[in-house]
Amino acid sequence: MRRTKAADGGSMAVSRVLQLLLTATLVHVASGKVTIQITNLIGYNDVMIIGCRSLDDDLGQHTLSYGQSMEWKFKPNFTKTTLFYCNARWNAMRVDFDAYAYMRDNYGCGSDCRWLFTIDGVYAYDSKYDSWDFRYSWHP
Repeated sequence: MRRTKAADGGSMAVSRVLQLLLTATLVHVASGKVTIQITNLIGYNDVMIIGCRSLDDDLGQHTLSYGQSMEWKFKPNFTKTTLFYCNARWNAMRVDFDAYAYMRDNYGCGSDCRWLFTIDGVYAYDSKYDSWDFRYSWHP
């Protein structure tokens, strides 16, 4: 079967479009930083202790008084497996949660992931609907 110039030009155009899409994806992944913010709004006299880590980074333990936040920035990895997991304690209560999981959050909170800790539990900010969604309960 003989190919025509039109067919060759068409396949070259498709190849070029695919190459541009791949390049755009790589640039987005390589340059996009994510900010995680965790805020204690449990109560005026209530201190929360929180520790967060990924496979590559241990952010240590932080003590947050009422109204205080901790924040960090990072770039998700190329393999789309970035995961930051945390455990928080308040009095005799605790909660374990994923502060960032690429497959859940890349299109969920995007580059600005905010968590709010209250006496009821943990809420995540949904920028699409400008609302706070309940995610986790405290447990003994």
